[in-house]
Amino acid sequence: MQVLIAYYSWQGHTAKVAQALAGQLGAELVQIEPVAESGMFVKAMKAFLGLKSDIRPCRVDLAGVDHLVIASPVWAHKVPPYVREYLSRVTGGSGKPFSVLVEMGGSGADSAIGIIRRALEAKGMHFVASAFTLEEQVNNGTFGDRITSLADAIRKGGTSQVGGR
Repeated sequence: MQVLIAYYSWQGHTAKVAQALAGQLGAELVQIEPVAESGMFVKAMKAFLGLKSDIRPCRVDLAGVDHLVIASPVWAHKVPPYVREYLSRVTGGSGKPFSVLVEMGGSGADSAIGIIRRALEAKGMHFVASAFTLEEQVNNGTFGDRITSLADAIRKGGTSQVGGR
């Protein structure tokens, strides 16, 4: 199964969990990179308002991809404007499965997962699984079980949510 993991990471936490998941699935990683990184206040306001921001060219065509995973930080119960832009650019996904992995400081996973889920379901894709990690778990290296559970759910293809505190 060819899995593509597209991720945005501001401080490295989301990159770390995306890389761990890619290692378990043998997945291709695509980093969502902003054209210009703005200050935290501007980024947070754009996330809060549901706006998009320009990203550098990266793989958005899902031809040859069997499963897409979006990995994103959670900002104010939302996703960053760069992730929203990536989601708007995804092509070739109709009928394909996707999963969501979010990383956060404390709360907002359900809301952020819902944003990503609605965007991809509107493109005809179908949801398989989601998981979240907490920043403190990433910092102390205790997020492995959640990544393994998400990888297992992706391999099985059933609908599930991995998590709990």
